[in-house]
Amino acid sequence: MTLIKRVFGITTGILLSGCASTALQASRAPRLAHSAAIAVAPFANYTTTPGAGSRAASMTASLLLAHGLAHASTMTVDHHNRLPLGLEPDPATLLRKARTMGDRYVVEGAVQEWRYTIGLDGQPAVAVTMDLVNVKSGRIVWTATASRSGGPRESVGVLAEDTLNAMIRRLLS
Repeated sequence: MTLIKRVFGITTGILLSGCASTALQASRAPRLAHSAAIAVAPFANYTTTPGAGSRAASMTASLLLAHGLAHASTMTVDHHNRLPLGLEPDPATLLRKARTMGDRYVVEGAVQEWRYTIGLDGQPAVAVTMDLVNVKSGRIVWTATASRSGGPRESVGVLAEDTLNAMIRRLLS
């Protein structure tokens, strides 16, 4: 009986892992010193989920620090770091603010999806783009896009953190 339970458990795990899918594309990352100062700008929110851009930016700053960067901070551009649906932060304003803060890079991003799918299983889905901009030149030196759907027992927050973490690992590799 124990063997049957093990086989059933392994088979179930394999089948459930097939419910999740991930896509991640990234350009070649520049060499970043762990002492590099990085500001994380508010992410544009192209979803119907209020605050998705702010959550993604906050998670990104936290994950950069967790990966060993000495200085990563979130930038506030407007009241409570919230941008209305579809409104992007002004790139010139972000770069100007980053220069005054002494940052070398700015992480900009956008959230395209941050929700549970419709249906009985309600699986989470996240899609994010991220750019690393050199403050001095204003040029994008790294870019990535990722989308992921999770299993029925996974939260959007966990899925978003895993997705952003995979993007940051690519940036720092």
